[in-house]
Amino acid sequence: MSRSWWMLIVTIVIGLTAFVGGPHIWPMAPDVPMPPANLLPGYIVLSAIEALAFGFAVAFALFGWPAIRGLGLGAAWLNKWLFVTLCWFMGNWWMHDSLHMHNGMNMHHLLFIEVGFHITMLICGVTMALSFVRLAPHSRRQNGRERAEARADGGVEADWLC
Repeated sequence: MSRSWWMLIVTIVIGLTAFVGGPHIWPMAPDVPMPPANLLPGYIVLSAIEALAFGFAVAFALFGWPAIRGLGLGAAWLNKWLFVTLCWFMGNWWMHDSLHMHNGMNMHHLLFIEVGFHITMLICGVTMALSFVRLAPHSRRQNGRERAEARADGGVEADWLC
């Protein structure tokens, strides 16, 4: 079975487990108001999407390293840091929202949730942006080489595809 199929299976199994198990791991605080009936389906769909994103992050953590390992970021530790960043960036939403519901209106704990998740997400954004900046020169050289090879082989260069 291909890696893509395994990723899909792990995403669904872990995602469904997270969706069903989340309220048992983090029960809702008594001071959290129940949403109006017309908004409840939206919250349920959002919770399912976040649980599937968590499942995908686990699948990516298990099977995604080969896709990141070969990137030309200049140092092996940068590739590892990008890999961890991508796993966290995709997988933290389920925990984040679950902790909000579990915490309720406890403002002291809310600050820890906000710092722990929002600051790390900002770090993820900076990491990904810097990774793209480091990859851009390599990508331009590679694309230029491919275009030159296509012209040498008598192929037509299609800039509008790049």
